[in-house]
Amino acid sequence: MPIHLEISRLNRLLVIVARGQITSDEVRDLVRQMVDNDVRHFGKIIDVSNSNIEMSREQVEAMAVMLRAEKGAATRGPIAFVIHPERQGFADLFADATKADRPVRLFRSLHDARRWLLELPR
Repeated sequence: MPIHLEISRLNRLLVIVARGQITSDEVRDLVRQMVDNDVRHFGKIIDVSNSNIEMSREQVEAMAVMLRAEKGAATRGPIAFVIHPERQGFADLFADATKADRPVRLFRSLHDARRWLLELPR
């Protein structure tokens, strides 16, 4: 699977790494794993710097609407995306669609993303 999910309950952190071509079905499966594991309130580092996620703006916005409607949606944790600086895509679209719901930022390095999450009030 080109998406790897690591859950750290001790640190209340998810680390998600996507590599290669990613389909909308794979993204939906990942979201379902987070809901099933009751970890949406954890902070998230999502590294999409070496991936291409095949989702349109409409699909991303529909996913954001669905996530808002889910039980427990009010307690979603912050997201730090690690992106490739020369590529626009899923991270930009998702950040734009959810910026009113939670803290979300785009970074060029894993180090900066982790530091930002650690500096946020808990």
